[in-house]
Amino acid sequence: MTQIEDLTPHDPEDSNLIHRVKKLISSPGDEEFSALALDIFKYQFNRNHPYAAFARSVKKTPETVARWEEIPAVPTAAFKLADLPLICGQETLTTFLTSGTTTETKGSHHFPSTHLYEKAISYGWPLPKLPTFFLAPSNLESPQSSLSHMFGHLNDGNNSRFLLKNSKFNLSRLFLYLASGQPLILMGTALAFRHLMEIHGSIPLPSGSHLLETGGYKGTSIMLSKPDFYSQLSEFFELPLNHLHNEYGMTELSSQAYATGPDGPHRFPRWCRHLILDPETEREVAPGETGYLVIHDLANLHSVCGIRTQDFAVRHEDDSFTLIGRDPGALPRGCSRTIDQALSL
Repeated sequence: MTQIEDLTPHDPEDSNLIHRVKKLISSPGDEEFSALALDIFKYQFNRNHPYAAFARSVKKTPETVARWEEIPAVPTAAFKLADLPLICGQETLTTFLTSGTTTETKGSHHFPSTHLYEKAISYGWPLPKLPTFFLAPSNLESPQSSLSHMFGHLNDGNNSRFLLKNSKFNLSRLFLYLASGQPLILMGTALAFRHLMEIHGSIPLPSGSHLLETGGYKGTSIMLSKPDFYSQLSEFFELPLNHLHNEYGMTELSSQAYATGPDGPHRFPRWCRHLILDPETEREVAPGETGYLVIHDLANLHSVCGIRTQDFAVRHEDDSFTLIGRDPGALPRGCSRTIDQALSL
């Protein structure tokens, strides 16, 4: 049986895996995903005590796992365990918390460094490089929000483009830029966009602009289909549907999947793989069938790469998927709800 080890400073194995993950992120095709995933599983099994216990409970060890699809994935609820999400011996530099009410136990994702996390954001970004504005608080105001950290990284530290401060919209910087007639990217949660459309008249964006929304309506009573929501966004901002995008991510991941338009499927970057499993058999469903989404994100090097979500999705043959919704028995969560709570104060 593989023995548990403690991480020592400047550990060669850790340095080697960091290098290989960076190489996979920045250089497509230079690293075989499966081989790296198996090496990371062994690393995490050996050095993450709670994860090793979980893996053994489902009869999975580095000696018995031969394919990345067999690597055990922890449920997102596991990130509520204080000692799970960080390789032992690593010092925490940054912690992101899942959203939720003050009475809920929040999950936490610890990072000894955000370098891999930010590299994954940069190389996974699918939109043109344009000035970007955010319907969200800055990462300085919300340092434990993974979404605000992502926005801050994409914005190169220009905090003047965060349009939500002290729970109120401040659109003056946006309108000043709009006067130039130059294209931009406007990003925010679905609920933030809903709030804006409720309190403000239409805001036409210049030709060539893009809008990216994230978060959905988890934890709210809003019943609005994605096509209807995108129709409203298209009319309000005067953008074509193919310039409207969705980001699918979560605090427990380091990487994101993106989709374009009301019906476009989601795709993860090359250093991630996903499975869609039948909830009864735990086997992968056939293309066109629905199951729950499991994600293997190699940028989660210092926590756990395999994450079993509470989201249902349809599998497609081209390694993309269509989100159906959240397991109705799951607790509501999501960055969109956090910002909705702030705007409702």
